Amino acid sequence: MATAAVFTEHGFQKIFTLGLPGVTEAFTRAGVPLPLLTAPLSAVLELAGGLLLLLGLASRPLAGTLAALVVVTRLPGLLAGGPVGWTQLEVPWLLLCGSLAVLLGGPGLTVGAGLRGAHPAEPAGARRRARPTSRRTP
Repeated sequence: MATAAVFTEHGFQKIFTLGLPGVTEAFTRAGVPLPLLTAPLSAVLELAGGLLLLLGLASRPLAGTLAALVVVTRLPGLLAGGPVGWTQLEVPWLLLCGSLAVLLGGPGLTVGAGLRGAHPAEPAGARRRARPTSRRTP
């Protein structure tokens, strides 16, 4: 849920605070490929994808897409700047790891499931059926 919340916040900032022209300019300076395409795509995917992840909808495909998005949009800027310190890596690293965790492990509990008190689906065969008791007829 934390990864989804951070993606949602970043998408919100890109659309409503920085604006798409500002994000496009930042992507151009950072060397992100195709900034006119990747800036709006990134903003919309982060905002909508983060919200959908919070709800547990299409979690694995979204997580894979968001992980790829982190690599495509953050890696060029980090590599172009010379030596990179932990402060530049921590947020992209956490978003990448969180996305990969959802991609590989599934959504787990979602916001909606947590509010309803539901639990994630059990793996096949996790529950064993009770053996019927034998009844003898007199």
